[in-house]
Amino acid sequence: MPKENRQKPVYDENKKRSVLERLWLTYYNDTLFSKGMITEEQRNKMRVIINKRHSEQER
Repeated sequence: MPKENRQKPVYDENKKRSVLERLWLTYYNDTLFSKGMITEEQRNKMRVIINKRHSEQER
């Protein structure tokens, strides 16, 4: 029997995008810090903003 073509629920796609976005933003934030382009204080502030944004999206 042929397999059905099932579409992933929109919720799963949105969650996947949210996780990927958080990973990339965190990566860039840490890279900017490691290269000395931003201070530790700026990195920490941005980390809070990134986490807050994504925790609100997951609700």
